[in-house]
Amino acid sequence: MLEEITVQDQRRGAQTHCSVTCDHASQMTQSRNIGDLFREIPGFNVIKRGGYAMDPVFRAYKYEQLNVIYDGGVQTTHACPGRMDPATSHVDPDNVEKIELIKGSFTTRYGASMGATINIVTDGWQTDKEGWGGFVKAGYLTNGQSKLTQAQVQHNGKLDFLLGAGWKDFGSYKAGNGTTIPTAFTSYEYTARLGYDLSTNQRLQFNWRQGFSRDILHASLNMDSDSDDATVASLDYQWKNIAPRIHSLKAKVFINDIDHVMSNTRRPNFGAMEAVATVAATNLGGRIELTLTPSSKNLLYAGVDYRDLSRSGNRERKVKVNMMTGQPLPAPRFFTDPIWQQAWIRNTGLFVEGKRFINDKLTFQYGLRTDFVQAGSDAPAPGFVELYPEKTDGEQEVNIGATLGLNHQVSAALNWQLSAGRGVRTANMIERYIYHFTVGVDPYEYVGNPSLRPEVNNQVELSARLKQPRYEIGASVFYSYLQDYISGAIDTTLARLYAGTLPYSRRYVNVEKAMQAGVECDLTVEISPQWTARLGGSYTYAQNISWNEPLAEIPPMQAYAEIRYERKKWWMEVGERLAAAQNRISTQFGETSTDGFQVTDLRVGVEPVAGLQLGLAVLNVFDTHYREHLNRKYANQPEAGVLYEPGRNISLMAKYSF
Repeated sequence: MLEEITVQDQRRGAQTHCSVTCDHASQMTQSRNIGDLFREIPGFNVIKRGGYAMDPVFRAYKYEQLNVIYDGGVQTTHACPGRMDPATSHVDPDNVEKIELIKGSFTTRYGASMGATINIVTDGWQTDKEGWGGFVKAGYLTNGQSKLTQAQVQHNGKLDFLLGAGWKDFGSYKAGNGTTIPTAFTSYEYTARLGYDLSTNQRLQFNWRQGFSRDILHASLNMDSDSDDATVASLDYQWKNIAPRIHSLKAKVFINDIDHVMSNTRRPNFGAMEAVATVAATNLGGRIELTLTPSSKNLLYAGVDYRDLSRSGNRERKVKVNMMTGQPLPAPRFFTDPIWQQAWIRNTGLFVEGKRFINDKLTFQYGLRTDFVQAGSDAPAPGFVELYPEKTDGEQEVNIGATLGLNHQVSAALNWQLSAGRGVRTANMIERYIYHFTVGVDPYEYVGNPSLRPEVNNQVELSARLKQPRYEIGASVFYSYLQDYISGAIDTTLARLYAGTLPYSRRYVNVEKAMQAGVECDLTVEISPQWTARLGGSYTYAQNISWNEPLAEIPPMQAYAEIRYERKKWWMEVGERLAAAQNRISTQFGETSTDGFQVTDLRVGVEPVAGLQLGLAVLNVFDTHYREHLNRKYANQPEAGVLYEPGRNISLMAKYSF
């Protein structure tokens, strides 16, 4: 079960194709964004537009193709159309205890899932001891002179609470060739949790989190963020052991508000045109789930969930120069450009998911989900109404997803799983309602399409894992056939609205057929009680069948190798990450090939006294100059360039827990 997955009950209750990454703090490094954490998981990469806005990519899936939730059901969203503030930016990475992943479309319980469900579990609340506890932490990185502090205190009992706060000041870093990459930002956040045990089997918990970021530089976007403020609140109720056939009832409600301000104040075109955009997003919803045990051989989850997403905001422009002639205007001209057109999407989902324990070794899993979607715009731009006069009253659709799986525990050491799923994703708000904004990897203006059909992922996956006393090895192979894939296409009937070099715009359309296939594998070997080695890698092949070219922004083949030496009071780890060249690129979207690279990291940790951890990490030891394939090119900068990764970076961290 996603909220409380453990090694217990793995044979009979494990979620299909689920892996868990734990304890990022032990790596003794400071992540700029939760997106950094995904690079440790095979199959993942991130789209990087600066040092702050990082979007995870899993296999060929990105954005809303990935169902990203927090703490078992809280969903957040972005307010900026350029995704300066993706869902992964609204929680500090130092508050992440673990990341839980269900690959593919193989669950129906946590919302519509097309490419994967990612549950980010926060704030490792220590529930194993009564009384007071907490920690204080400080860190420093030499490349960019970045600093952070964090503190947390908690008390456990029948009434328990947690209070935490953190502050970060990250500077612009230098790439391996000495070039300064503009990626600075400052942020501070605090979190509070209050829990009360109503009885031995009932619990109520309230969660509150606020984050405030300032002066965020986005090297690969046309503007920077002056401010980004996020408020996330949720209330959870759980009732266990209700009756012989009713194991538990779980209920959750949540709301989050994102207020975002961006401008071109620091950009070269500020002298000709001043632009400020103020946008907001509100996301509220909840879920109720019953866990039933109809018999000793059956486990059943059934419930309903709801999500209501709305966005608003405009861009204000003060034009001081004639864009055609380059001459100053006699008097500035003022324009208001609609961004979100006060759009909204509401989704009500009904789901059932079950496990049939055929015998002690064989488990059959099944699931069915129906989503009722409504979408509309309360203030469409006149030009948008001209394009879609029949769509101003909104759209409705019903989407059905399903999954089947077989889990065979051949022996205590060997397990294999075979799963098939149909995941359906409704078009997101950008794809439906954006109006002449540059939101893609290329400089085209994009225009939404409220007539889009939902994307469908038909996926099959086979995985196996062998555990022995001295080693563990696992592998997955998968294939996906994608129907009605949503992509932007150049439309020669759709002229560009604002100043620029490209004459036409892109309109979102459905692509009839696309596919992806690939493999992921990992190996862990205990060389001795002190020495451990880890190896792994992943590769995804993705093709737009209808357009006869690769899908855009697909990570290349990647591999990693780590060796760790651990004693009671100290440990040391050397890691190597390798990426092949990526020459399978989409010419339709102006992608360029990238070279392969390899990067070496060194980490050392010591615990001189109980509770005190000291860490040193040398990242990119050999000062390699490289870029990830998904890193975007510069936009509206004094000089052309691409977003290269940091050169050598020394990280220092101290943490005291009590």
